[in-house]
Amino acid sequence: MRVLPSAPVTCFVCGSTFTVQNRMEMKDGQADVHPEPSACPFCDAPLLAIPELNVGIAKGMLLTHAGAPEEKKAYRTVARYLEQFTRTEAEVDTLLKLAREFDFDAWEALNRRLLQHDKDASLKMELKFIPKLRKEAEDGGLLEQLQRAAAPVKDAYRARWNHHMAIFRQRKPS
Repeated sequence: MRVLPSAPVTCFVCGSTFTVQNRMEMKDGQADVHPEPSACPFCDAPLLAIPELNVGIAKGMLLTHAGAPEEKKAYRTVARYLEQFTRTEAEVDTLLKLAREFDFDAWEALNRRLLQHDKDASLKMELKFIPKLRKEAEDGGLLEQLQRAAAPVKDAYRARWNHHMAIFRQRKPS
């Protein structure tokens, strides 16, 4: 077992800051990292790391919605995609905002420029889905469908937040 440097973490539920020590174990040549603690000591919320929410993450959500094969295989549904890349209602709203403001023309133009130098199959696949997504966005149906897919995820996040905040309030010294 090897101990990796400790790192300060801020809980995404209660906002408390605490130190996490990562322990790495080698099993069958594979490194397995175990954070200690594995949950917030103040509210018991799990440690969840997500990438920065940006246009690339929103693009993946849009491709999942459109049924692009790679994304569909990896995530199956927009709800599962959101569960993979968000932890809170606010983060879901951020992705929905990015999708609402998405520049489909710029995406298409970039892919076409990139394809002039690299015949990447995934870029070609994306190009097939952009017109469908653009039309849905123009008709107003895209955001509506994404919001519908996001609703149960946001409900689950709200319930998780309420649960962990109840624990936090119970543990908080008066």
